[in-house]
Amino acid sequence: MDTPWQDTISGGRTGWRRREANLDGEPVFGVDYLICRTCRLGWVEQPHSDPEFQRCGLASAGLAALRTENPGLFWHALGGHFRDYEPFWVGTDVPGGYQQRELCRSASARSRATGWWR
Repeated sequence: MDTPWQDTISGGRTGWRRREANLDGEPVFGVDYLICRTCRLGWVEQPHSDPEFQRCGLASAGLAALRTENPGLFWHALGGHFRDYEPFWVGTDVPGGYQQRELCRSASARSRATGWWR
């Protein structure tokens, strides 16, 4: 890895960013995220680790890096969590607890208007 984390535009969500960890040029972890500084909220969606790297702490480290770089936010998810992954989400001591929450009006309007913002 040249740098621990790489940010790109999300390929699946207009206005969202994608945080990835790459090894030998291939992504081994990724998560889509969106931040609203006005409302002090952040959302993450679809964290995914390559099967070879699951249960190695990449998801925890990636989400922790986002929180460190964006202090003071309450973190949420748009959708619910798969039952198998519930212990991961519930076990985090994070403001907002990654509980399901719709986008705030500010984030929804900005992501639609600009296609990308942070």
